[in-house]
Amino acid sequence: MTSLLHPLKRLLALGLLIGGVAACSNIDCPLDNVVLMQCNFYSSETQSPLKLADSLSVRLAANGLTVVNTSTGVEKFLAPLKDSGECDTLLLHFSNTQGQLATDTLVVEHRPQPHFESLDCPPSFFHTLTAVRATSHPLAEMPLTVDSVSLIRPIVNYDDIENIRIYLRATSDR
Repeated sequence: MTSLLHPLKRLLALGLLIGGVAACSNIDCPLDNVVLMQCNFYSSETQSPLKLADSLSVRLAANGLTVVNTSTGVEKFLAPLKDSGECDTLLLHFSNTQGQLATDTLVVEHRPQPHFESLDCPPSFFHTLTAVRATSHPLAEMPLTVDSVSLIRPIVNYDDIENIRIYLRATSDR
């Protein structure tokens, strides 16, 4: 009798273990929980989307993190925003084949809000953009510069949607 009771206890313990695991909540954390602001380029003259012929690098001023690493043909870029602050400055470094270099800045003011999918998942931070402005270099320095910026969609979350439009101005001889 004792030889039959021992395997029965093991089977009962295994059943309780499987039942306990099945009763736990299913952790459904998002696989891609990175929150990035999307900035698209437009021509200031035609208001149409623009693909850069010149090279562009984008860095965060606060920590030097490279967002875009010297690329041509850029139409848009994605940038993270600080979870612990309410203002980010991005440095837009333009360069061309004639060796001209120039830097414009994009200043983004925002309010971070913690976002929880589940207590078992790490928090993400969504952001509400409150203001955006830019500084420009003179066209004599380099014949491509930021003309203006517009806030298109203030909510920055998991969605891959344009948040900011950057209008670029170029000299007519390009």
